[in-house]
Amino acid sequence: MTIDDYEALFDSKYLRWFDIEGKGDITCTIEKVEREELTLRGGAKKKAPVITIKNGSKPLVLNRTNADAIADLHGNKPSQWPGKRITLYVTQTKLKGKTVNCIRVKGAGNAS
Repeated sequence: MTIDDYEALFDSKYLRWFDIEGKGDITCTIEKVEREELTLRGGAKKKAPVITIKNGSKPLVLNRTNADAIADLHGNKPSQWPGKRITLYVTQTKLKGKTVNCIRVKGAGNAS
């Protein structure tokens, strides 16, 4: 396996962009939505929304952009998101002045 991004050298229990890179759009079903306490670089703690994907290997931490996308697709009540379909894809965004890869969420065609 060739590692093309140094971040891939570090294990994570959460889904990251390189976990799905090269696989195209991935349509999946939300199984569960929770808030988890995350440990950030430097040791600081923060609570964040996390979705578990049916038959997925890792949960996805939702940033504001992805949470907003799911809310736009499936409503503002996360308790109603389980069972709903979304599509994950890799793209790029600006972060602290740098262009970085990221996971984004969009509708799943016949999303419901």
